[in-house]
Amino acid sequence: MNIFMLIAAFGGGCFAAAIGGLPAFIMTGVFSVVGAVAGMCGAGDACNILVNFIAFGSFFGPHISFAGGVGAAAYAKKKGILDNGADIATALAGLNDPTTILVGGVFGVIGFLFKELVVANLFGGTISPRLVTDGPGFTVFCSAILARLVFGGALRTGTETISSGNALANTIVIGATYSLVVGGIYVGALSAGVPMEAFGGLYHVLIFGTAAIGLVFAEMGVAFFGCHHIVIIAAEAAVQGYNTTGSLGAALIAAIIMGTLAAIICDVETKLINSGTDSHIDGPACAILIMTFVVNAVFPNIPA
Repeated sequence: MNIFMLIAAFGGGCFAAAIGGLPAFIMTGVFSVVGAVAGMCGAGDACNILVNFIAFGSFFGPHISFAGGVGAAAYAKKKGILDNGADIATALAGLNDPTTILVGGVFGVIGFLFKELVVANLFGGTISPRLVTDGPGFTVFCSAILARLVFGGALRTGTETISSGNALANTIVIGATYSLVVGGIYVGALSAGVPMEAFGGLYHVLIFGTAAIGLVFAEMGVAFFGCHHIVIIAAEAAVQGYNTTGSLGAALIAAIIMGTLAAIICDVETKLINSGTDSHIDGPACAILIMTFVVNAVFPNIPA
């Protein structure tokens, strides 16, 4: 564990609290895309810095920055200076309360430690290649649960378990079609002769970042359907599905199934525990952590 990155995580959490959890996550997307493109172009050092130290490091790593913004908003609601503790779009620096910013830093440090000490040691492939999940996603979800418990509010906020009617149908259609395009592009490129090496193992990072940047529309008040949990799972399923089976068709089918399941899981989580105003418990993070387990259980990365 890098002590300097741990120290930086406090600043990362404070920064995210100041600008808001959602804007910080959008910046995660920006650096994810730029870093992935750099890697695909052969700029390995630039990719490492942009992806591992900025996008998913102590600056904009969701387990640090987004989690810091979420924790700070919950604290501000508890303190009575923010009406909605689930508001991740507002820049909390505007509250003129330094303790709110510092709480973001504390949650940044908690997120760093949880990912490095818990997720990496238990669910990073050390026990089994089939027992692997997404570190930032797992941490974001657990950190949000901690914020809810520490700053008050019932864990279950909804009376429904899942959406119904057109709302559920819309979620399923979006989950399937978004997964189709993500998986389809990957297998289509391979079928056209693009070597897997050209993706540099970064296809899922590129796709995730693209979806995260799209949340700028949500920040602007547009009814944008957040989809990073769908597309990253679809991308991972396509890549690992092809690596395991060698079949383009199987990889595409896996992407559609896994991505659609991620969409449904997010819907269930939102209905159950993320429909109140005390704090934000991220549905996409829940879907990503569960479905990353599933993808790796079905298509483990086992060295030849």
